[in-house]
Amino acid sequence: MNIPLSRNPATTSTLNPFVSSSLNPNVASSLNPNVASSKNPFVASSLNPNVASSINPNVASSLNYNVSSNINPALSSSINPTVSPSINPNIISNIKGLYVFDLGLCAVGFTVRANDRVDLLFTPDCQFTGVIISARDDFRNVFNLSNEWVGFWLHARDNVWLRFNLSNEWIGFTT
Repeated sequence: MNIPLSRNPATTSTLNPFVSSSLNPNVASSLNPNVASSKNPFVASSLNPNVASSINPNVASSLNYNVSSNINPALSSSINPTVSPSINPNIISNIKGLYVFDLGLCAVGFTVRANDRVDLLFTPDCQFTGVIISARDDFRNVFNLSNEWVGFWLHARDNVWLRFNLSNEWIGFTT
């Protein structure tokens, strides 16, 4: 992927959670779901798609890419990076979506906005891997292609979201 220097945490220290402690949930307790119960989907039921059906793609068909064609990249070319070069980070460096990183600062994917509540997750080679559903302005749930809940993202600031698995372990971030 062609990640601009301004959005690369390896070259921009303000985006690197190991340099900028305000982005590190091990330091900033307000970003740690194990400490901040309002950001823990296993405590705050409104964030948990197993409890809140309005954020569960298995219940809310408008959030299910298998049912709603406008959020399915196989059916809607405008959200398919293999068809639409303007959203493909291998062609355009400054995409509107987010770049997704692991904790080793390696790019592991990117997002494409499908609508106000749904973003799509892709690998660096543009393979569709999941759906990200907004539960509130600072919280998103991640689902795999079987619509299984696999993780969540907490908003830190700007384009930086912290990625967690369902064990509340920090696994990465976005820029």
